[in-house]
Parts: sequence; structure tokens; C-alpha cells
Amino acid sequence: MDNINKLNSSLSRFQILISSRSGNFIDQLEQIIKESTDQYAILKRCVTNGHIDPLYDLEKMPDLLILHLSEHWQGELNELVKHSITERPPVLVIGDQENPEMMRQAMKAGARDFLSEPVNNQELIETLQQIEAEKKQIGLNDTGNLTAVINAKGGSGASLIACNLAYLMQASSRQETILMDFDMQFGSLAEYLNLKPENGVSDALKVVDELDHIALNAYMLKHKSGLQILGSTTNSIRLPNQTPEHQINQLLSLLLKNCNQLVVDLPRMIDRTAIAVLQSAGRIVLVVQQDLINIKDAIHMINILRNELAILDDQIIVAINRYDKNSDISIKDIEESLNTKQIVTIPNDYRTAMDSLNKGEPINTVSKRSAINKALDELQAHLVKQDELHPDKGLLNNLFSRLTGG
Repeated sequence: MDNINKLNSSLSRFQILISSRSGNFIDQLEQIIKESTDQYAILKRCVTNGHIDPLYDLEKMPDLLILHLSEHWQGELNELVKHSITERPPVLVIGDQENPEMMRQAMKAGARDFLSEPVNNQELIETLQQIEAEKKQIGLNDTGNLTAVINAKGGSGASLIACNLAYLMQASSRQETILMDFDMQFGSLAEYLNLKPENGVSDALKVVDELDHIALNAYMLKHKSGLQILGSTTNSIRLPNQTPEHQINQLLSLLLKNCNQLVVDLPRMIDRTAIAVLQSAGRIVLVVQQDLINIKDAIHMINILRNELAILDDQIIVAINRYDKNSDISIKDIEESLNTKQIVTIPNDYRTAMDSLNKGEPINTVSKRSAINKALDELQAHLVKQDELHPDKGLLNNLFSRLTGG
């Protein structure tokens, strides 16, 4: 009944191995979990004859082991402790709570928690979520990397690009990623993934002083890929001057401590909200199209970034969206106008983009082999790689580099 060979096919999801002597128990537990959420990859091992070690012959350890103890529980726990604590995953034990010796030995063997039979569904799911959250915290860097995506001119496609970059960072590069919609009046980024937020950025900002990484979950949506989204709602309108800069910085700091990658979709407006994000960003993707008005606005935007906000040139990536090699305005024209060499092109594929939007699915799942998906995947891979090579971020690093000439 093992399905351990499926482990490598679900790398982007939190992997749970259920081990028991009872096939029926494994199936029941799997059903409870799947009825509550589809965010976990469930692996199963029914122990009958032979090895009673639940971790025997695994090429890669799961993120969590759920160990159902039988009447032979002493031997099952003894096999488990033969693996050093650094080699085995967190363990959730299910057994007889009326047996204090079983509970004591399970905890001695390093069990993260002990649940009694029959399993309480809500208690099980809450325990899984807590263990997953703790494991993610351990695996994260001190702070994540912030990529801001903004249009040079409205309607150039920044939201579509931000959404798909974030999705690919999560699904392709396997980075713990948060996608944030900073348009607090007309934001609809969550709908690009067929999700509808009940709480959003504006709501989180109102209580940011009270938020920690657990309370933050109440404001986040989770896509089946594992990507988390802090969306925008129309419950209330929040004007830029209603948001103190320190609240924005607090929220950004909290988000960055809970992910590897934070992708922020910014509305085309330079106000103190946008400035707080742009000055915290390690990279800024400026989205343009091949027309004169777009290029004029891009020149103005890039001058603000360089001269007013002290953003370094190597932090700015110009993405030519809906690129047409036959356009009157060439890549060389844009390079010279914007005085930049960091230019990427996103091919013009209107049909695939519209199909993605109408279905509420990432471009990768709508048309994985399309040129537009390939270009977006290459861009996100470049951004992730740059983070590994150059971990420094933010305005303080910009200023330090300029002052020291480094």
C-alpha cells in the first residue's frame, strides 16, 4: 500500500507520511485531511510483515510523519528512535491516550504531539497547520526578498506579470512565496487565481501592531500550489494619506520574515505607500510596452527611482510586455531612452493571457509550453538566483553603497 514513490512529484507541497498497521485507518485519516484541505501531499505506508520502521528505505524524508501506534507500539517507537533526531522528520503520534506509558515513550521518542483515538478532525487539522507553520519558520532566512512590480503606464500588464512570477517562484523554484496586492482601492489580484479575499491589506494594516505570523494567516489566502496571497478587498476604501509609513514598514517586515520571496504588485502611483515598498525592494520590475507614451512615462518613472528614491540601476529590471520584434520601437531604442541594460522581453500572446485571466489559472497551467510562460519562468529564476548571489536588500544598502563607492 506504499505510495512513497510519489514523493518527488509533490515537492512543492507539504508532505505527510501516514504509517500504520491498519490500511483502513490510513484511508480514513487521508480522507479527513483531504476533505479539509488539498494543500498537503499525502504519502502512505501500511506496515504488515517485515520492517516496522516507518522511515525504512526512504530516499527523502517527508515534512511530517503521522505514526499510528498499534499493540506493538514499543517496537514501533524503538525503530523510530534508531534514526537520529536530525535525520527524522517531526512526528505526530496517534494512539491510546489512556495508556500513560505509551504517551510517555512517544514524547521521549521526540513526538511533536500526541492525539488520541478516535481522532478529532478539527484537532488533527489544527495540529497539522501548526506543525507546518513551525517548519516553515525554521526553513526561512532571517528575511525574505522583496520584488516590486509596477507599470510605467497604466494597463501595461504588471498585475499579470506579478501574479505569474510569484506562482512560478513557488511552484517552479520551490520558494516560500507571498503575493501582495497593494492596490487598496481597485485591487483584484486574488481573482487572477480564482480566489476571493474576505480580509486584505487594508484590514491587516489596521491591526498591524497586534499581528504575529500566526494571526497573519487570517488575512492570507492559500493557492493549491502553496503560494500565499495577501489580497485587496472592496470592503472599505483606504486612501494613501490614511496609512502611516511605519505601519506599511511593519507589515512588510512581518511578511518578509514569513517567506523567501515577497512579490508586491504596486499601483502606478508614487505616494508614501509606494515609496515604502520601493525603498524596501531588492528588485523593481518596471513593466513597459512598445509605444511612445509608455516610454515617456517609463523615463519619468525611472528618473524618480534613481534620483528621488536612491534606487540603484542594477535593482531595476525593465520588462517589455507584449513584445513585438517588428515594432517601430526596438529594444535598442528602449535601452538608449531609459539608459539601462537590464531589459527582458515578455512575448505578445494575447490569447494565452486572456485564457489565464478568464479561467483564474496561472499561465503555467493554461499553456506550460508557451513562449510567454517560458519568458516568465526565466525571469523568476533570474530573480531567485540574484537573491542567492546578492542577499543585500533595501534603501540602507543603496545609500551605503553610494556613500562608500562600493
